[in-house]
Amino acid sequence: MSHYILLLRGGNEPYQDMSAEEIEAAIQRYRDWANQLRSENKLVDAIKLDSNGKTLVKKEQSIQVDGPFTETKETIGGYFTVIANSYTEAAGIAQQCPIFDEGGTVEIREIQN
Repeated sequence: MSHYILLLRGGNEPYQDMSAEEIEAAIQRYRDWANQLRSENKLVDAIKLDSNGKTLVKKEQSIQVDGPFTETKETIGGYFTVIANSYTEAAGIAQQCPIFDEGGTVEIREIQN
């Protein structure tokens, strides 16, 4: 068994045009998915990241701060760390992520030991 990180990008963050009830329902879908993974002993960790962030970029001889991100679709909003036997199994887990209902994407990366 290996650990895989599922990086969640884009989606409706920060839910600008949603009512409080719609936001709570969206968040609950992630909770439900996490609880399902937990009950299957597949979930290691799940973290939502703050929407404010900076990117450091080296230009010439100095490091410059870039951000916040201009493209919401580029923003990593959070991640799930899951246990799977292969990339194929990790992809099967990722396909159930609620972010796809919000127009987002999931990047899957195996965590090196």
